Amino acid sequence: MTTTSHEPSGHPFDNASVAARLAELPVTAEARELRVSTERGDFLGFRATPARPDPALGEALLLHGWPEFASCWESTAAILLEQGMSIVAYDQRGYSPDVRPESVDEYTMAHLVADLDVISREVGLERFHLVGHDWGGMVAWHYAANHPERLLTSTVVSTAHPIAHAKQVRADPDQYERMAYMRSIQDHPEGVARTLLRNDGQRLIELYDGDVPDDMAASYVERLSEPDAMLSVLKYYQAADGRERTASTPITVPTTFVWGSEDVAFTRGSAELSASYVEGPYRFVPLEGASHWLPESRPEDIARAVLERVREHSAS
Repeated sequence: MTTTSHEPSGHPFDNASVAARLAELPVTAEARELRVSTERGDFLGFRATPARPDPALGEALLLHGWPEFASCWESTAAILLEQGMSIVAYDQRGYSPDVRPESVDEYTMAHLVADLDVISREVGLERFHLVGHDWGGMVAWHYAANHPERLLTSTVVSTAHPIAHAKQVRADPDQYERMAYMRSIQDHPEGVARTLLRNDGQRLIELYDGDVPDDMAASYVERLSEPDAMLSVLKYYQAADGRERTASTPITVPTTFVWGSEDVAFTRGSAELSASYVEGPYRFVPLEGASHWLPESRPEDIARAVLERVREHSAS
């Protein structure tokens, strides 16, 4: 007899499973799967509150990148909960199954920033600490530029400021070459999607270079293998074709930028130039020997950077 599994896609790194593990921690008062209804559709994620909340820390919203999900933040969330900080994390459009619009124009930065604004309000966050990695980091730069009144602090992980990055792509052959994958996606999205998912996602798993645990990488592959999922998340790159005006307002929000020296996408030049676009309190935290996949491989460093920035802000 053949049995049918009722486990959700991506188990055991679906949002419900992550929330269940966080709920079992002695430092957690409550953790649950999150479903946020918007005009576009339902966004999925998880939310957790600490058993001993520290009023000075407040709440953090954690925003993932490509090709990852909100579950990439589990270890970081556990550390922040232990210190008394509340957590919200959600799967962005294309990753949440109910929010996979067909048009490339639905994946511009303006839509991603609007999603963050709507979702943060829907879950009751008035002012919060934002933490973003990869595409989540790009959204964080833009959100801080356009909605500084909503943020207490911003911690960007891996992703250089968009203007700094664009300048380095033009000026530095190394940074230009590192963006070859992006040009491939823009030119041949269907072919890239097939290549990444072929042979049970072998090429996709190779991208993580061992810095994402095998079971977590397998969960990413399973969820991105759902109908239209990979093509949807690749539309982020197709939409980033230079037509949309990038954020130019100087960042006034207290900001920390965490970057790994072995990052395959962003050079040290792009990382260091990012400081030129922040007028508020700023710290650059280079992690020597660290890769691009910092939420999975260096959660302690991310949590430390977040907490240092938050505590400095609350003391000022």
